[in-house]
Amino acid sequence: MVFYTGVGAKKNGKHTEKEFLNIMNKNFNAQCTNYLPELYNKSCSEYKELNGKFIREKVGMEPIKISKSKKHKRRLRTLLKKCNQYKKTLKRKECNLDEYIKFSGAEK
Repeated sequence: MVFYTGVGAKKNGKHTEKEFLNIMNKNFNAQCTNYLPELYNKSCSEYKELNGKFIREKVGMEPIKISKSKKHKRRLRTLLKKCNQYKKTLKRKECNLDEYIKFSGAEK
């Protein structure tokens, strides 16, 4: 039994694994495939974290530390390049049940 209340869910939020996979494949297949590198690749997850800090600084949510540093900007570019190379080699087209649960925030 999977509990999911997002897009395409039943009103009560209770789904069998097969129903949940059908909903996810129909609505979120491409997004989940793009999310996979963040789960499995250190460069992609580190890039996401560092880029988030960079953006929060730019909009004034955090004190400025990273965005003024050339070293950090260079690190962002390097991580992005490595992440994109990894994404090109990733051959998977569909997420499995556990990956969809992590992606959607559902509970098992």
